[in-house]
Amino acid sequence: MIRIDISRPPLPAFPIEGGCHCGAVRYRVIAPPKCVNACHCTDCQRLTGSSHGLFLHVPAVDMERLSGSYDVFRRTGGSGNRINIERCTECGSRMWHLPEASPELVILCAGTLDDASWAVATSHIFVEEAIAGATAASDALVVESFNSTRPALWQRFTDIYGS
Repeated sequence: MIRIDISRPPLPAFPIEGGCHCGAVRYRVIAPPKCVNACHCTDCQRLTGSSHGLFLHVPAVDMERLSGSYDVFRRTGGSGNRINIERCTECGSRMWHLPEASPELVILCAGTLDDASWAVATSHIFVEEAIAGATAASDALVVESFNSTRPALWQRFTDIYGS
């Protein structure tokens, strides 16, 4: 993993909104997330068709579903826990993950935000599976496997952006 110095954009004013590719699904996030996390596991690479997944950890109480219907794909994560992945029934856009072990949490796909320009990862997990040339901001937490806890990821976000 290559570490780079960057100038982080500030957090946007909340609430913020997002939606799927076709516009059928819309949502609103009313408060800052607990973190912006990049996952480099091979599952996220396959599910995104990209080098990694970029996600916001959002308390479920801070996310409002405004419109749309969802298909659910259930999978078992690297932890052995089940995860429900909800996608738009119209266009198939992957919207968020709902971990069964943490029903109070929504793991929102950052690419569905109307403006994701500020979403620079404050943490990276499963970096041992990262593609060659993957980068992380010099102030980001970088974790091999997932030998950390979500609160550690959340603490790094707080360390960077404040409470």
